[in-house]
Amino acid sequence: MNKRKTALHSGWALIIMAILAGFSIGYALPEFNQAEDIESIKGLIQKSQRLYGGMLLGLVMIVLLDLLVSYTLYKYFEETSKKYALLAAIARILYTLIFGISIYFLFLNAANEDLSNPQLNQNFRLFESIWNGGLVIFGVHLSLIGYLMMLKKTIPRFLVFFALLAGLCYLVVHSLKLVSANLPFLSHLELGLAFPMALGELTFAVWLIAKGGKPSKVPGLQ
Repeated sequence: MNKRKTALHSGWALIIMAILAGFSIGYALPEFNQAEDIESIKGLIQKSQRLYGGMLLGLVMIVLLDLLVSYTLYKYFEETSKKYALLAAIARILYTLIFGISIYFLFLNAANEDLSNPQLNQNFRLFESIWNGGLVIFGVHLSLIGYLMMLKKTIPRFLVFFALLAGLCYLVVHSLKLVSANLPFLSHLELGLAFPMALGELTFAVWLIAKGGKPSKVPGLQ
């Protein structure tokens, strides 16, 4: 696989993941994850089984695409620094495995009709807490990708800044969540940093599709 194809595969996979996450996590999940009204959870899942199934399908596709991106980004940055590219790939694979474990609890809610509303709610809480731990590792991955982008001279410096900022935001927000999810300022902090966290990968994805792997005007650079 040449550099251009690797860049395109990485960029489109990241864009598709963002769309799937917007549907599964941004739209569908809040329809069922009703911590403030626990007694309605079972009825919501039974009433909207197709939406719940679509959410699970989207999450599984995200896991598969994450594994693909782990490999394609490693190949893209391999010549820049094999050591840091491998570390970034390992971090993303580890994050993906943790995310996969977390969505297992969402599958439990779909598969077992005998669960009570408190048990269903507990599975949603387990999904959130396990995924939150994984997002700390995702922050490490983004920070490593930002460093690799900095080493690769053809990538615009503002994209490097966005990636490093996103990695830092993930590390700060989700480390604080591990300490205590009930910190009074945490929800405001997460809301305020949501845009830079999303911007880091998405801007890089667009650049990969538009420019990644194309021959550089400077000999030896791609």
